Amino acid sequence: MIRVAMTGTSGFIGRHVASALIAQGAEVIDVRAVGTYDLLRPDDRAKAMDNLHADIFVHLAWITKHGEFWASEVNNAWEVATADLVARFFSNGGRRVVATGSCTEYDWTRGGVFSEHAPLAPHTIYGAAKARTGEALLRSAEEHGASAAWARIFFLFGSGEPPSRLIPSMFHACLKKERMACGPHDTVRDFWDVRNLGEALATLALSDVSGPINVASGEGTSFEEIGGLIEKITGVHEVIHFNERLLGEGEPRVVIADTTRQQSELGFKAPISLETGLSDYNKTLKQTYV
Repeated sequence: MIRVAMTGTSGFIGRHVASALIAQGAEVIDVRAVGTYDLLRPDDRAKAMDNLHADIFVHLAWITKHGEFWASEVNNAWEVATADLVARFFSNGGRRVVATGSCTEYDWTRGGVFSEHAPLAPHTIYGAAKARTGEALLRSAEEHGASAAWARIFFLFGSGEPPSRLIPSMFHACLKKERMACGPHDTVRDFWDVRNLGEALATLALSDVSGPINVASGEGTSFEEIGGLIEKITGVHEVIHFNERLLGEGEPRVVIADTTRQQSELGFKAPISLETGLSDYNKTLKQTYV
């Protein structure tokens, strides 16, 4: 049985990755559950990693608090911590690392469809720290004669996400029948059910695909389209009003992943469609409004 060590196991993404790994026959070891460790402390990282005895390391832990993570200096602390965790894992005989980056690493002044070869020019502290971390991970793997993949994530939705994000905010407006002011109707994003991402990352971890790879739907959906689907699912109409808010500074109108590598090399096909994912999410959210 392949032993997979994980950080962020109980998080928004991690719980789906862990369950998918177990379903695929792996043994999952929660790094933080081995002891009471603060992975931002060097001594705790040493205690957590030096006796881990795992084949693969899936590293998901990072600052994620909505509204704070974009500009927090804690991003830089996680950059340092990740380099140390990875080096310790490889030095102790680990053979493969999969960690997660972000579409915000790319040069968003261009907008459009981003392949893994697109220029990196992050405009936030978060994106810059992620970009440096991904590059350092791949160098470390090469130096140790090991394998690594850097999975760039796009726009997720699903149970457990912060309620202030776009899709849960749209559901809230519909379920409470409250007016919502939204951004430009033709803003396009690559939305994906977090359960699909869990399956994709588990598949990636157990594969030999290396280097940067986009993990996403590969399809663009406009704000107007996503709002229309949510109104259709909830049976509530004309509560989401577009073109009443501006995009944030540096945000392009269109961000979509080129998923050629995911499809051709990883051979991953998402099991959950956009509408099915939104319908399932609606059933979960409705329980909080009863």
